[in-house]
Amino acid sequence: MKVRGYEKAIPLLWGIDYLTHDIPVFEFAPSENYESLLKYFGYLKSIKYPLQIVICDDNENIKMAARYMFPNVHIQTCQNHFLENIRKDLQVRTEEKYKNFVLDLKNEFFSRKITRPDFRQRALKLVKKYTGNLVAISYLVKIEKSFNELTAATLIPGAPKDTNLIELYNSHLQARLKSIKGFKSFSSAEKWLNAYILRRRFRPFRDCSQKFRYLNGKTSISQTCRKNAILPLLFI
Repeated sequence: MKVRGYEKAIPLLWGIDYLTHDIPVFEFAPSENYESLLKYFGYLKSIKYPLQIVICDDNENIKMAARYMFPNVHIQTCQNHFLENIRKDLQVRTEEKYKNFVLDLKNEFFSRKITRPDFRQRALKLVKKYTGNLVAISYLVKIEKSFNELTAATLIPGAPKDTNLIELYNSHLQARLKSIKGFKSFSSAEKWLNAYILRRRFRPFRDCSQKFRYLNGKTSISQTCRKNAILPLLFI
């Protein structure tokens, strides 16, 4: 978000509870550094949020801050981001040389959620196929080094392997911000965000599909608040 007095846009640090689609906490910080993310995960800990797994892009600050506040948390690197980084490195959108290799990676590892033993077997299969291709082998070694974080979602029932949900929320926010050129101060931007997120938490879902159809007609905050809690009448 553009804020007067800041050269760079200010990032919003937020996360979505996957099962309820709720936004338990957020942090509006000058940068996406370790200290800011530590504060974000500190907020989660302060409300006794039962964090089991974090699905995120390959950002070490997120991973370190999460592990510091929640030592037993699992970390799942978003498979979409991981594969996209390989695509960019190998320039497969403009060069033909490694397109088949990247397609093999997608089909074997990243097209669907697979078990850890299956992941290992598929890796051996590709190592045999690309023996002698030093570039391909180097990326297979990288995948092996990231094995735990690429397959952590298989350890938590129902956990996703990618960040599609938060990316959807990001796109909604960006669309809303198109009509706003910027904010006059950090404080005004933070207040606007607070209202925006409250509105999302109190607005009933209408377009959830497949396994989240049960959320339609419900608000996300109603799925996470204490039983018998009386919610204020906001945004009616």
